Amino acid sequence: MILSICSVSYALVQSMVNPALGALRDQVHTDQLGVSWVLTAFLLSSAVLTPILGRLGDQMGKRRVLVAVLLLLTIGSVVAALATNLPVLVLGRVLQGAGGATLPLAFSVIRDLLPREQVGSKIGMIAAISAVGGAIGLVVTGPIINGLGVAWLFWLPAIANGVMTLLVFALVPETGRTLGGRMNWSAGVMLSATLVLLLLPLSLGQDWGWGSGRTLGLFAAAVVAGAIWVAVESRSRFPLIDMTVFRMRPVWTANLASFLFGVTLYSALGFIPVFLQTPSSTGYGLGKSVTVSGLLFLPVMASQFVGGLAAGPLGRKMPAKTLLVVGTLPTIVGFLLLSLVHSSAWVVSLAAAIAGLGFGIGLAALSSAVVHAVPAEHTGAATGMNANIRTIGGAVGAAAVAAILASRTGGDGLPRESGFTTAFLVLALAGVVGLISCLLIPTGSASPSREEAKAEPRSLQPVEERDLA
Repeated sequence: MILSICSVSYALVQSMVNPALGALRDQVHTDQLGVSWVLTAFLLSSAVLTPILGRLGDQMGKRRVLVAVLLLLTIGSVVAALATNLPVLVLGRVLQGAGGATLPLAFSVIRDLLPREQVGSKIGMIAAISAVGGAIGLVVTGPIINGLGVAWLFWLPAIANGVMTLLVFALVPETGRTLGGRMNWSAGVMLSATLVLLLLPLSLGQDWGWGSGRTLGLFAAAVVAGAIWVAVESRSRFPLIDMTVFRMRPVWTANLASFLFGVTLYSALGFIPVFLQTPSSTGYGLGKSVTVSGLLFLPVMASQFVGGLAAGPLGRKMPAKTLLVVGTLPTIVGFLLLSLVHSSAWVVSLAAAIAGLGFGIGLAALSSAVVHAVPAEHTGAATGMNANIRTIGGAVGAAAVAAILASRTGGDGLPRESGFTTAFLVLALAGVVGLISCLLIPTGSASPSREEAKAEPRSLQPVEERDLA
């Protein structure tokens, strides 16, 4: 339960800000382009720090690094809550981005401290509760702003994460180190450069222009930096990301599926509320407030939770490939339904809930598949990169949806209905491609890693697995 709450606290920090950009823009007295850095800074920080902190967890001890991550998340929330100008708010968001390592570190702790047969269900539960946290953020943003004020979007996470830091420190056993050697900082720098050069144009390309020299130049630089990073890693004695692990078929196929889940999931969380809030004067918009559009995500939250919890027991009865295929089907159905019928709020909510069921199953199954596919000493880094790849997929999906809506904008500056319909169809197509990628995953459960094959117990002290997860 402790690790599940940690994952929820990060998911809330991630999702609550999206619907509040207008209020934050007024709070720090900036323009639309300026406030977009509130999201971009968090995205870049999370992408850069997640695999590095995951690797440090493998080398220094997962629980120790998890405590440090939660402390950074708390400090970042306090800085953001106190911010009265954009640079300070962006600094707070950069510190909050360290929380991206919460989920990979939680998975690593579970793997180290629990018997192998319990790992899948507990990872599924944590992934499910984390996904629910993202939906909760959309629900509570409006009431928090209206009842407490904008700053409490950060004060509440600061309080919650401060408490969780103390609980993890006091109650979660130390797992020890699973990987020797030293941190490969040169590889970390090149990976960071690659991610920044890639995510910057994906996040801001709509404002810069997709064909502009700045956008295309950064994409080209990302390719070059990525090639250098792979070369550095391949020759390193202590790689940040072991390329031999990355090339394992269960790992690269799971990463491909994770990318496509990110395309659909994060795009849905980002632009379905925009659709719900589109003014009714457009002829198709539903004109819902931020609060009401958030409440309409409650069924999504419930279906994601149910799907994630179901993934654990189902994973013991069917191969990962089958379970992931089961997860992609509701996603495809949900977006197809949205493209055909979206004239009332309850239909939009129902269709999104159908897709949410698939997200819950799929994300839990993907996390478990990656954890079981890699040696224990690479769990933190591998799951961190898997989360990163999903984030990159989300950035690609958001950029694609933004471009579609921008290309179908009326004289009033609002997207036409055809823009949303096309976006829903594109996301359904992404779901179909995701289904195909899931079919590439090897059938059958992964073999135990070197650490898990040992007869000795993995923890040095008894663990109450219910409280830990």
